Amino acid sequence: MEKIHTDSGEVLMTLSPLIDFTKHSFDEQTKNELVPLHVKSTAKEVEKQTELSPIHDFMGKLRQPEVLDRLKEYVAWQIEWRNGYANNSMTLEEALEKAPTSAPISINLDVTTACNYRCDHCVDMDILNKNINYEHEKLKDSLTYLAEKGLRSVIIIGGGEPTAYKGFEDIVRHLKAMDIQIGVVTNGSMMKKIEAIADVLEPRDWVRLSLDSGTNETFRAMHKPGSKKCTLEWICSHIPAIKKVNPNFQIGFSFIIVWKDCETNDTKIIENVDEMLTAARLAKDHEFNYISFKPFLTRAELNNAEIIGIDKEREYVESVMKKIRDSINEAKKLDDDSFAVIESTNLRVLENGTYMNYTEQPHNCHMQYFRQVLSPLGVFNCPVYRHVPQALLGEKHAYDTQQGVIDTQKNTLRLIEAFDATNECKDVTCLYNNANWFIEDLINHPEKIENLDSSFDRGDYFL
Repeated sequence: MEKIHTDSGEVLMTLSPLIDFTKHSFDEQTKNELVPLHVKSTAKEVEKQTELSPIHDFMGKLRQPEVLDRLKEYVAWQIEWRNGYANNSMTLEEALEKAPTSAPISINLDVTTACNYRCDHCVDMDILNKNINYEHEKLKDSLTYLAEKGLRSVIIIGGGEPTAYKGFEDIVRHLKAMDIQIGVVTNGSMMKKIEAIADVLEPRDWVRLSLDSGTNETFRAMHKPGSKKCTLEWICSHIPAIKKVNPNFQIGFSFIIVWKDCETNDTKIIENVDEMLTAARLAKDHEFNYISFKPFLTRAELNNAEIIGIDKEREYVESVMKKIRDSINEAKKLDDDSFAVIESTNLRVLENGTYMNYTEQPHNCHMQYFRQVLSPLGVFNCPVYRHVPQALLGEKHAYDTQQGVIDTQKNTLRLIEAFDATNECKDVTCLYNNANWFIEDLINHPEKIENLDSSFDRGDYFL
């Protein structure tokens, strides 16, 4: 069994061959044979998933005043389309002509495939350093049109090292000029570029460093940076200077927990489970706002889905989880007003055994309408599958015109009807599970829409 980790760690899905979306449209035979998945839909009582951290409470985020109308618009469209199909009075193509034209609320933005590390556990190893690039001005146009159509947050992450992109600072400043919330995930090798954009970042923005270690020996063994000067201590030493430029945004230390026998890319990954406390102390001493602990993730054998679990006997699982729990409990003693120790939702559900509660999916994955991935390789519906052809919604500059935004969202609605999440994701722990059931419940019970009150305004639009 292959084991792998994605840096975002927020959505765990897979795609098996369904429809060739590289054509960007359905041929006539496909249109005629399509049986909408909502025909198979069954009701499920929506319960609060108590393990969800606030950043993963997507139901609450969609009820914020600024985006609630977007949710209602999507639900109303689904209701009209499903009723039209049931009455045999509307085809999907006819329904798409009435479809909402809003952009995703949130995107993951891969600004480059270039990377200066050689991490053995990299989920994007197959696409790194392929010299596949945006046209910079078209990328800016795409972001402009997305913002005009309702984009509210961008996580600059994945596909390579974001700060390796020569237009990194220009993109960040362009987004902030449009009042877009920004998150950046970086390997920390070019911290001067983070310092250069620190002045425009705001309290809801954040930067997260993927460090995964408490000692330099482990750091270099895991990440294999190209430069000898790039050490764990050297990276961390930049944080106080950045805080002096602007102390008002969050800087995090990301730690993926790796235990004995974890493997990916046919290579055993360096174990770091004994360095959790050391890493937490290092993070606090260098003025990070938090350290976030996440579990190493596993690929399923049958469909290559990224899932939570440890493929070992019960005694081994209990032993690993006890070691992790003891380390977290000790690290939490470092918590104070300026520093926090955070356990990811993935880690919580792995530890308490509730991860299977996140695998019973509705047939329709509605959340792909509200969050997507923009990459030099194209527009994709899922952060985990940023380079899988079956997840492709459009080419890399599909959003660089107003019409492109509309057309690409129509392709998204087609995929929502074609991708059977109940079957494809039956072994997948998905953090969007409860939000998808929440939306499905609204579609099946239209009377709930009018009574749907907005939650308190969190000012958090990261999905």
